[in-house]
Order: sequence, then structure tokens, then C-alpha cells
Amino acid sequence: MKNIKIFIISILTSLCIYSERIIKEMFITYNKINTTNIKNLIKFSYSNTDFLLITIITIILILFYKKFNNIKKNKTYNILGYLFSFFLVFGYSYSVAGDSSLVTGNIILALISLIKFILYGKFIIIILNLIPQIFTYKPKNIKLPKLINKFQNYYEKHPYKTTIIILLISWLPYIISFYPAILSPDPANQIKQYYNIPTHYINGVNLLDENVLITNHHPVFHTFILGGFTKLGDILGNLNFGLFMFTCFQLFLIISAITYLLVYLKKLKIPFIYRFIILILFALVPVFPLYALSSVKDTFFGALLVFYLIETHKLLTNNKYSIINYISLSLLILFMMLVRNNGAIIIILSFPALIILIKNKRIPLLIVLLSSIFIYECHNKILLPAMHITSGSIREMLSIPFQQTARYTKYYEKDLTDKEKKTIDKILNYDTLASRYKPNISDPVKNEYNKDTTTTDLIEYFKVWASCLIRHPGVYFDATINTVYGYFYPNTSNWYIYYNYDSRLKESNLPYSYNNLDLTRNILSSYGVAYPYIPILGTIVNIGFIIWTYMFIFCYYIVEHKKRLIPIVLPALSLALILIAGPVNTYFRYIFPIVLSLPLVLGITYYEKNKQ
Repeated sequence: MKNIKIFIISILTSLCIYSERIIKEMFITYNKINTTNIKNLIKFSYSNTDFLLITIITIILILFYKKFNNIKKNKTYNILGYLFSFFLVFGYSYSVAGDSSLVTGNIILALISLIKFILYGKFIIIILNLIPQIFTYKPKNIKLPKLINKFQNYYEKHPYKTTIIILLISWLPYIISFYPAILSPDPANQIKQYYNIPTHYINGVNLLDENVLITNHHPVFHTFILGGFTKLGDILGNLNFGLFMFTCFQLFLIISAITYLLVYLKKLKIPFIYRFIILILFALVPVFPLYALSSVKDTFFGALLVFYLIETHKLLTNNKYSIINYISLSLLILFMMLVRNNGAIIIILSFPALIILIKNKRIPLLIVLLSSIFIYECHNKILLPAMHITSGSIREMLSIPFQQTARYTKYYEKDLTDKEKKTIDKILNYDTLASRYKPNISDPVKNEYNKDTTTTDLIEYFKVWASCLIRHPGVYFDATINTVYGYFYPNTSNWYIYYNYDSRLKESNLPYSYNNLDLTRNILSSYGVAYPYIPILGTIVNIGFIIWTYMFIFCYYIVEHKKRLIPIVLPALSLALILIAGPVNTYFRYIFPIVLSLPLVLGITYYEKNKQ
């Protein structure tokens, strides 16, 4: 009876996996799924290779369930497993159809989705209950090749020098090929702002001074560092050289963070083989050198986050903290807030947990937090206005409601009264709103925001917004999920790396250009683009998988009664919450900082499990 149950579960799970491809093909063919189409399922979808694939997956699942089905399961992992299963079921629908129709479209789809939810959940729960064994595994009996043993002896004596040399050698082809720097639209516009050249950011705000065209849309602190290096090169006669100086500064910062990360894991006595794998991944996974050369603020923030998490762990392990340490921590937090606008939110959501958990350091930690926030607010409210620098537009905080309104006008325009249309038009240019709506990104909608909008206009708008929500809540739900599902659904990828040449500076008579190494640049770019699709290794840069990993570690700390370690994962979870209100779906740049720090978090988790 037990074997029959396992066979049924295995074959049904295989069919569920197979059904996703079939339903996608049917949706693409007919643009909808109905019972008539399902009757034609076998006619256009079945082949001998499909049967073979189902058979192989079924056999693997039978062997898996026979060995692990009866393992002890924890309730916390059960809940998390079904949550992940929910993400898979609904994420699939939104990735294919852009709404929940492949789950709720008809009774057959609902039944298939329910079966998928149960079976996927069962499989994931077993996996989640097996993962903790990794944190207890000690690779004492692994025999390494002689060459690696020699490397180990040298590396353990010279960890700083060895790490730096390996990273520089591994990244050198990127550094040479992408000289002087990789500029995407955002840093290119930051440089234009520094040179007081008009950008589209001024269209959404009323400038404090018509002669000062820089805004705090992108953090002014980072803009001044990037622009300052560029200007220095310009003064010396070569703008490219100035950009390369910034690249060298950023390389120094990111390599220092990685080196410090690995040295800290060495101090925690993490086995060499684990640290060696981490080093190789940092050296060979293309996302790390490409982001190290990309002038986006997230790279800068990622390095600071690594330092911050190490200091967090030192505090949690009751390391002695001097006044100098507290001052350094305060400056580190301040820089994190200055480099990335939502850095302040991440700190505010995560740092108070340290104050609560570390009773003997509450007062100094509270002073650290408040002093950092005070200086940050002085920077925003006093220094920037004194420099006639305008704050960023309020539209950046309204991605969710604006997307919801845009989708509503696209699908339910007939339900809107003339008065409601005029109210929306005061803020978002109603005439083109429906055509500007893009499910995965809110920028086209936000870019038409009326900078002269008054508080009264916003109040009237939100009255219309609330009225539409009551009438058609489903369209609001779909609008929101379309800009966020990719962060929690591993089977999607978008907006991954930067490598293309950006012509914005050249168009503004600022002579930025790549060198003539087109061939090597194309080879490295192709490797970077292809990497996410490499089996197993590609998961290292999979956004949904990364978020799932942090969610699991959070639950692991609860299960293992290590709640005091929760501050280690709170910055990542805080960032995940922020992404829900973000403007773009599946944007790797936003999560790069927590990808960079994940090896540190895993290493700390391993240490805490085995330190006794």
C-alpha cells in the first residue's frame, strides 16, 4: 500500500511538472485555456520524448520518496514549504499569462493548480527538512588533490594576499575589456547631473533652483563620488581615465569586502573546502566582476552590507566593543543610508533587533542608530537644501497605486466616470496612461507624473483609487503581483547584468567610450548572459532562489532556537519587503547586495551550528 501511494504521488508530480509546459503551449496557441482546448491536449502536445521525460522524473521521484518520505518533519518547514509551493503555482500563472487565470480561470485549471500546490509542497517540505544536515556536515574525510593541498597551505598563511591576487587575476579580462567602466542609464545620468546637464529626473520635481539640475533621485553622496572621479579625469585631460579611477576605487572596496568576508570565515574556523568553493565562485561567476565594474550604487552598498553583517555578528557573539568600534559602526550605517536611498529603511527595519537582543549594549547601540539617523536627516533636510539640491519626486513611493490605476484604465476604462478620469489626468496624463502600462515596470507610468500635483490633487486621486479598488480588487492584485512575483518565483529571469555601451554621456559631449576590444567584450558578455541558465550553478544568481534561501535561514534560526541570529538575515528580508513596493520586477541589481553577502550568512550559520 505504501509503495502504491508513493507511485501515485510520483506520477502525479511528474504530470504536474509536464502540465506546465503543455498549458503554456496551449495559452500561447489559443491565448486562453478552456475545456475545449484541454480535450485537444494530447493531439498537439504529446510525443515519445515527453513520455520518456515523464518516466525518468517519475522513477527519480519514486526513489526519492522511498528514501526520504518518512523523515521527521518540522511544522515551521511545513508552513514554509507550502508557502514556496504557493509561490510556484501563482508565479507560473503570472509569468505565462500576466494574471492568475492559469490558476483560477476555470474548474479544471483550479483542480490542476490545487494538485500542484499539494504535491509541490510535499516535495519541498522534504527538501527543507533535509537541508539542515548540510550545516552539520564536516568534510574531514575529503581527500583533496596535491595541488589544492599546496594552495591550502599557502592560502591559510596568506589569506589576504592570496584572495586579492586570485580575484584580480580572474577579473583582469573584464577589467581590460570593459575599460574604463560599465555605465548603465542610472550612473550615466548621475554623471550628467554632476555636470549640471538636464536629465529626465527634473521632469518630476519643482527645482529649488532652476540653475541646479541635480536631484536626490539617486543619492547625492554616490553621485558626487562617481561624478567627482569623472571630473578629475576630465580635468587631467581624459574623462575615461577619471571613470577608470572610480572603477579602481570600487574594485578596491568590493575586493576588500570579499577578502574580509573570507578572512572572517577563516577566523570562525569554517572548513577550508567551503571557503575555497566560495573564493572560486567569487572569481569565476561573471556577475561579480561585471557588477564590480558597473558604476551602480548597489555595488557600493553591497560591499558596505558585508562589513555591516560582520559587525552585526561580532556584536551578537559578545565581542568587546570599544568607543572606536561604535563610532566606526555609526559611520558604516550612515554611509549605507547615504549610498542607497532605501538603505535607511533597511537599517530602520533591521538594526532595532540588535538593540532588543543585546541587553548589555542597548544604550550605546541606540546612540549609534539615533546619531546616524540624525546626521542622515541633517544631510537631507539641511545640507542638500542649502546646496539648492532638490529632493527626489514623491512619485518614487507611489509605484504600486500608479500601476494599479494604469492597469485599471487599460482593462476597465468604461467603468470610470468623466470626473474620475479628470482626477487621474491631473496626476498621470490620462490620455496615454493605458498605453504606457507595462506589467513588469512602473517607470513608463511614473514618468508622466505631474510635478505640480498638490496635496489636494493626491487626496482626490486616492479617493478615486479606493473607489476603483472596491469595484475591481482583482485588477489591483494583478497589477501588484506583476511587479513583484519574480522575486519569489525562481523560474523567471530579467534585467540581469549590465554590459552594453551607454551613449548618454557621448550625446552630451562627454567623451566616454569603450576600448576596441569588441571580441573579448562580446565573449565575456555572452558568458554573463548565459550563466543563469547553467544547470545548478545558475541558481547562484537566481533571484527567487536567493530570496527563498534567506527565508529558509530565517526559519532555520527559529527551528534551531537561535533567534538571536535573526538580525543576520533581517537586512535581506527587509530588502525583500521593500522590493514588493519597488518599480521593477526581477531586477537583479536590487538584490546584488544580498547575493554578495549570502556566503557570509551561510558561513555564520554553519559556525553557529557547529561551534559547540
